[in-house]
Amino acid sequence: MKTNLLPALLLATAGVLSIQAQEPAAPAALSPKIVCAAPVYDFGETNNTGFIEHDFPIRNEGTLSLEIRGVSATCGCTAVKPSQDVIPPGGEASIRARLDLRGRNGVQIKTITVQSNDPQTPTLSLQLKGTAVQALRAQPPSLFFGRVEPNAVRNRTFDIIAAQGPIQITGVRTDNPGLVVAPVAPEAGADGSSHRFELTLDAALPEGNINGSIFVKTDRADLPELAIPVAAYIVNAAEPAPAVETTPGP
Repeated sequence: MKTNLLPALLLATAGVLSIQAQEPAAPAALSPKIVCAAPVYDFGETNNTGFIEHDFPIRNEGTLSLEIRGVSATCGCTAVKPSQDVIPPGGEASIRARLDLRGRNGVQIKTITVQSNDPQTPTLSLQLKGTAVQALRAQPPSLFFGRVEPNAVRNRTFDIIAAQGPIQITGVRTDNPGLVVAPVAPEAGADGSSHRFELTLDAALPEGNINGSIFVKTDRADLPELAIPVAAYIVNAAEPAPAVETTPGP
């Protein structure tokens, strides 16, 4: 007599699957989870006369408290500080970054490193980026003539350039009366963001080292007076040697 084993096997398999389905799932591991929704802050084009400040939002999406163990920046020009060192599950805090743009020019990219007890992301990178622009500058920034011989060129031109929009020149002065500055007429269609001047070394300057500065003021209250240093060494024409009297022979 043959026994049909297939129904029995199917029944046993179904029973095992039913038992496995009834077993509770293993609990998820408890851990903190650091998240920053906007890890990059682009401050665009900004004058290099002040500071950039920004708060990076930090959230703990884990199940244990998140500990901020350290915050550092790539250079000393960036100061960073967390609003709190321990963030509970579901809680939020911020990392404040302060970038000193004074005297800086061009593209700036600064990285901030956040260290925490998140086992998946123990190190989180944040970034400040943008372009520092000099609001007002002279081109060239200084006027060095070198040795000025009697027949050498005694004049140079320089431009006062504003990075953002037109400006008005409200005053030009020098601290040496032998430095004579005159404006150069603008070209047709100029937008007023650049102004050209001509500096001339007075012909009456004495021989020797000449040092001084040109000071230019604009209508921008937030911009300081711009100083352009000037240096030259004046060489005057040599005086003819006195005639030598000859004594007639006997």
